[in-house]
Amino acid sequence: MLNRQLKSLVKTNLLFVNPQVTEKARRKGKTGAAMIRSILSQYIVSGLIFIVLYGLMMIFADFTKLPGLFTYYMMLFTILGFSQAITTILNVFFESKDLSAYLPLPFKQESIFLAKIIVISLTVVPFILPILVLFLVTSIKTSLNPVLAIFLAIISFIVYVILLFAVSSIVVFGLAKTPIYKKHKKLVTTGLLFITMIAVAISFMTLSVSDSPNQIDKKVIVFFIPWHNVLANFYSTDSLVSILGIVACLVLLYVVIKKGVLPKFYDQLIDMSSTEETIKRKVKTNQKLSTLLFSYNFQLIKNPNLLLQVFSSSLLFPIIFLIAMGINGSLNMSAISSKYTVIFFLAGLVFSYLITNPMSLVALLISLDKENYEYIQATPLSKKYYLINKYTFSLLLQVVLIVIITGIAAVIMHLTWQFSLAVLFGGILGSHIFGQYYFWRDYRMFNSHWTEITQLFSRGSGTIGMMLIQLVGFLGGGLLIGISFFLITVYPSIVMQLFIFGCILLAAITSQVYYSQKYWSKMN
Repeated sequence: MLNRQLKSLVKTNLLFVNPQVTEKARRKGKTGAAMIRSILSQYIVSGLIFIVLYGLMMIFADFTKLPGLFTYYMMLFTILGFSQAITTILNVFFESKDLSAYLPLPFKQESIFLAKIIVISLTVVPFILPILVLFLVTSIKTSLNPVLAIFLAIISFIVYVILLFAVSSIVVFGLAKTPIYKKHKKLVTTGLLFITMIAVAISFMTLSVSDSPNQIDKKVIVFFIPWHNVLANFYSTDSLVSILGIVACLVLLYVVIKKGVLPKFYDQLIDMSSTEETIKRKVKTNQKLSTLLFSYNFQLIKNPNLLLQVFSSSLLFPIIFLIAMGINGSLNMSAISSKYTVIFFLAGLVFSYLITNPMSLVALLISLDKENYEYIQATPLSKKYYLINKYTFSLLLQVVLIVIITGIAAVIMHLTWQFSLAVLFGGILGSHIFGQYYFWRDYRMFNSHWTEITQLFSRGSGTIGMMLIQLVGFLGGGLLIGISFFLITVYPSIVMQLFIFGCILLAAITSQVYYSQKYWSKMN
C-alpha cells in the first residue's frame, strides 16, 4: 500500500513540478506512463551530460594521492548542493501551498514527505553530480576491480545524497519553526544563500591558492575524509571505521526526522502556507525614471532560488574548468609573449559564451516582470526606453560576472595585467553579443504565467540544451583558441593578430546591425 501511494505521489509531483515540460510532452501526444518516462529521460540525459563535462576536467587528477584536494572539492559541491536543496525544499514544501489538498485523501505523511523529497532530488542532484564524478575517478584509480570500483562509487554517492537531503530537511523544518522565519521568510532565506555563497567564494579562493609553490595537495577537511577512506582504501581499517560512522549518521538522521519532523508535518506546513509576510516599502519621491527602473529591476532579481540557479549555471562550470587547468599550480601564463594577447581576448569571448546562457539574468529579466510587462505597455512609457533600461541593467550584471571570472583566471593562471585586460574586454564584448541574443529570446518566449522560476529555465531546449551549450562552448572554444594560437605561432604575428581581431570585430558589428534592424528599430 505504501509503495503504491509513494509511486502515485511521485508521479503527480513530477507532472506539477515543471508544468512547461509536462505541457511539451502532452503536445507530443504523450500521456500516462509515456509522459513520466519522457520527463525522467530529460533528467537522465542532462545528468549524463553533466557527468561527461566534469569527467573531462577531473579525470586527469589522481585523487587517491590527493586526499586534501578530494575533501576540498567535496566541500565545495556539498555547499552548493546544500544551498540548492534548502531553497528547493522551501519552495516545494512551503511556497507550493498544496498540502491542504492532501488532507481529505488517504495518504500517509511519510509518503507525502518522501515523494516530495524524491522529486526535489531530481532538481538538486545535477548540481552535485561532480561529486559522483569525483567518487568514480577516485575509486577507478585504485587496485579494485573496475566493476566493483564503479559500484562502490555509485553506492557511496547514493548514501551521500541521502545524508545531504536528510540534513537539509532537518535544517529547513527546524528553521521554519522559529518565529523569525515566520515573520521574515525571504530575508532569512536570502541570508542563508548569502552565507553559502560566501562559503563557496572562500572555497574557490583556497582551491586556487597554494600555501607554497611546490604544494599540490591541500589540507584535509576532516568531515569529508571518511569518503576518501572508503573509496581510496576500501580494504583498510580506516575504511571500516568510516563506513560504521556513515551508517551511524544515517541512523541518527532517520531518528531525528522520524521523531522531530514528521509528527507535526501537516500542521507546520499548513500553518506556514497560511502565514503571509507583509512588507512595508518606503516610498521615495522625486526619483528619476532611470533610477526608478533600476530599483524595480533590482527588486525582480532578489529571489534566493533565482540567484543560486544563475550562479551555478553561469559561474560554476567556468570556475571548475579554471581550477582543473591549474590543479597542480603549474599553469603560469606570465612568461608568454605579448603577441598572444588576442588569444586572451578570444578566451574572454569564450568565457562570456559560457556565462551568458538560457539561465542567466539577461535571458530572464523580461519574463520576471510577469503581468507588469503588459501593464507597462498600456502606459505612456516608451517601450524602447523601457527595454533599453532593462537590457542595460542585465548587461551590467553580466559584466560583474565577467569581472569575477577574469579575477579568478588572473590568480589561477598568473596573468599579466595586459592579458587580464584582454580577457576582461573580450568578455564584455561577448556579453553584449550573446546577451542581446538571449534578451530577445526572452522577448520572443515571454511568459507571464510562471509560478516557479524553473519554468523559465525549461523554455526552448530546456536543461539538455543548456548542457549542450556548455559542451559546445567548452569544445568549440578550445578549438578556436588552439587554431588561433597555431596561426599566430606559424605566421607573422602582427598580421594574424589583426586578422583574428578583425574577424571578431566584424562578427560583433554584424550581430549589432542585425539586432538593431530586427528588434531595436521596431520598438519605437
